Amino acid sequence: MKGRRILFVDDDNTLREVLKRELEDFGLSVAAFGEPQAALTHLASQPMDVALIDLRLPGMDGLELLKRLRAIDDALPVVMLTGHGAIREAVEAMRRGAHDFLTKPVSLEVLERTLARALGQRDLLQENRRLRRLTDTDESAPQILGEAQPTRALRELIARVAPSDAGVLVLGESGTGKELVARAIHAQSPRAERPFVVVHCGAIPENLIESELFGHERGAFTGADRKRTGLFEAAHGGTLLLDELGELPLAVQPVLLRAVQFGEVRAVGGNRVQTVDVRVISATNRDLLAEIEKKNFREDLYYRLSTLLIDVPPLRARPGDVALLARTFLQRESAKLGRTLSFDPPALESLARLEWPGNVRELENAVVRLATLSANAAIGVADVERLVVTRRRPAASGGALPTLDIEELERLAVHAALEKHAGNKRAAAAELGVSPKTLYSKLAKYAGGS
Repeated sequence: MKGRRILFVDDDNTLREVLKRELEDFGLSVAAFGEPQAALTHLASQPMDVALIDLRLPGMDGLELLKRLRAIDDALPVVMLTGHGAIREAVEAMRRGAHDFLTKPVSLEVLERTLARALGQRDLLQENRRLRRLTDTDESAPQILGEAQPTRALRELIARVAPSDAGVLVLGESGTGKELVARAIHAQSPRAERPFVVVHCGAIPENLIESELFGHERGAFTGADRKRTGLFEAAHGGTLLLDELGELPLAVQPVLLRAVQFGEVRAVGGNRVQTVDVRVISATNRDLLAEIEKKNFREDLYYRLSTLLIDVPPLRARPGDVALLARTFLQRESAKLGRTLSFDPPALESLARLEWPGNVRELENAVVRLATLSANAAIGVADVERLVVTRRRPAASGGALPTLDIEELERLAVHAALEKHAGNKRAAAAELGVSPKTLYSKLAKYAGGS
């Protein structure tokens, strides 16, 4: 329990001071209050791990305080302290969501054991919520939109690949929709009802990647104050997407190879080897064969992950899909904005003539901008010229800046660096003078998603 935070509320000054010292001896960080409102104010600004509150309090009884504490943090386990004559109220508190109740005077051994159980319950609940966030719960089938020949061929390939359990490597430029392809494979596979878990390899600090993939035991390293489930285990029975595979540090690749080859994972700091049943799909915009030549990527891991290859075509290879995609994105944005919007045919023709180096993601962003900033319900060529064409990044040869908006200039610089380095985010971050983590944050802000 060392370092865990407890909210302690009791109006008996003597008991409060005595118990506060005992709780600190347990290793807990104690925030003690004599009246309920001060405790509520504290919880609203300082998250706590567990609460210990008296049932009889001035101005607000323990049942009402329990209700308000849970309204602020519904995962906070609350242990009630009661007198001998308040057992009925304590049972009512349990019915309303209290973790447990203890009768005064309480044995320190029982108190420590009860708080440890409460903290364990909170840890389990938080871990379950984390895994639910990581696990895909969208029941709608992902759609690969478009009727151009490369798009139809992509859909046909997905349909052939999906029933297999073999590893899939999805290649393509940034913004082409590689994650959408992976989701479509999962949705059409026998694993469709099982979890779909995404690992953004380039967004995780190098020293935490192994823990993220395989979990860790409590005390495995500094800051590991509780056991954590890895993403391979979270994806058991389903599909794991290793997004931005080319960013995976070389030191982690041998452990990943064993997990993929034998389905065996071991938590950091643990001794038990666990078998998992996971289909691995990988995605990258980097040339992994070139990375193998540079000794940045293991050849055996590459061949283990790339049994099946899917190359997602860039948007410039399927210009006939631009109009359909633009109308689809506009329909979605219209619903969000509560407006009825449409494209004039010449506006769609103008969009189709652009090259879209940022691919589908760039087109989607352009449509969001048009939907938000166009004054008229019918978006015309002038809108496309003003809000899309004139905002595109300057040519590599230089020239006048297209805008003095700092955020827009920053976005242009980021995309120019990514294009220069063929999507290599680490190289782009180095050129921009920022960390890879900062670059990922910027990309998430500009584009959202992978």
